[in-house]
Amino acid sequence: MAGLMLLPACSSNQPAKSQLRVLSHRGLRTSGTEFVTDENTLDALARAQEKKVDGCEFDVHMTADGELVIRHDAKIDATLNCQKSNFEDIRAYRLPHGNQIPTLHEWLVQAKETPEVLQFLEIKAHATQEIENVVVAKCLEEVKALDMLDQMYFLSFKPETLDEVLRLEPKARAMLNSSSLHHSLPPAEVEKRGFYAASYGVETFLNHPEWAAEFHERGIETFMWMVNSPYLKDIAERLGVDWVTTDYYDIIGN
Repeated sequence: MAGLMLLPACSSNQPAKSQLRVLSHRGLRTSGTEFVTDENTLDALARAQEKKVDGCEFDVHMTADGELVIRHDAKIDATLNCQKSNFEDIRAYRLPHGNQIPTLHEWLVQAKETPEVLQFLEIKAHATQEIENVVVAKCLEEVKALDMLDQMYFLSFKPETLDEVLRLEPKARAMLNSSSLHHSLPPAEVEKRGFYAASYGVETFLNHPEWAAEFHERGIETFMWMVNSPYLKDIAERLGVDWVTTDYYDIIGN
């Protein structure tokens, strides 16, 4: 990691350990050592609900015929693609553990049963910003129809997509994702755009350890990812971030 700033083991200037909350990535799909179900499925959501995780993240694509479906990668197999195929064909596909790819509506109906489990809806990149804006509008329509705005965060790696979220619904919690040290917006810019939260990779926070405090001063929640070891969880606590995102809730969440 170029320019890495090492954290001291202890320091009078170091922030006190925070009460970290844990975001389960793509639902709860592992035992901590092996996969037990398919990610981004209703089964993975149910397991997260049973564990009463703090938050559950999932990913949304729009199919060629306008249905919103839950999956991380657009490509499904050699012939199926979440953004290029019709929903009927996608629905017929079975994932390795036997699950179907769910719709956003199905996910929200089940998630509503546990309002204490916050939901993190990531809007995946689409072919054009115009298409992505349609996805934003459809997601907001679904969430608001079920009166789940207070349970929901809206995530994107593209500030322009979050701008559209806030244009359509100023009360929405817009959360900026970044996996790039050099393209992570600084706290002042995140505040200027009105975003509720920032979710940055471990590398970004290690190179800008002062950012967690700066975000807090501006009233912006902080998330660090991907935190898949107790070592990184300890670093997150010493940095003072609010949340960690993990693939391994059964290790990090306990």
